[in-house]
Amino acid sequence: MASFLAPIRPTVRAVIFREGKLLVQVKIKQGAPEYLTLPGGKQEPGETMQSSLARECLEEVGADVIVGRLLHVAEVFKPKDLGTRHQVEMLFACEVGPDYTPRVGHHPDPSQIDTIWASPLDHADRFRPAFALHLASGDAPVYLGAFDG
Repeated sequence: MASFLAPIRPTVRAVIFREGKLLVQVKIKQGAPEYLTLPGGKQEPGETMQSSLARECLEEVGADVIVGRLLHVAEVFKPKDLGTRHQVEMLFACEVGPDYTPRVGHHPDPSQIDTIWASPLDHADRFRPAFALHLASGDAPVYLGAFDG
């Protein structure tokens, strides 16, 4: 049986589409190929999910976002050195201004190397967690399921 790190981590993610492409972070870890993730991160105590997501997007992708409705919930199990982290990820529809150009924000994730627009259909194999195809579908369920991180 896997050893889980406590507590379960609440996490928020921004789903920002423009012309059929998602705003994503490009990340790389030593010895592994580049992968794509949605902007967002850990909700801090005292933050609402919306304020947490706005903060994370500004820090990671340099975007002032308008946080919209909750789209999906997913569970993610991320292997770490001391066990497995269980995250509950809330995915919100968000918008950026029409003049926004992808960039790395002032406080990016340590493994983040870029921010780009990417088609979830063309790059589905590069997304982590692997729920990108669900995001491209207009009829995806609210609960997306459980994924490896």
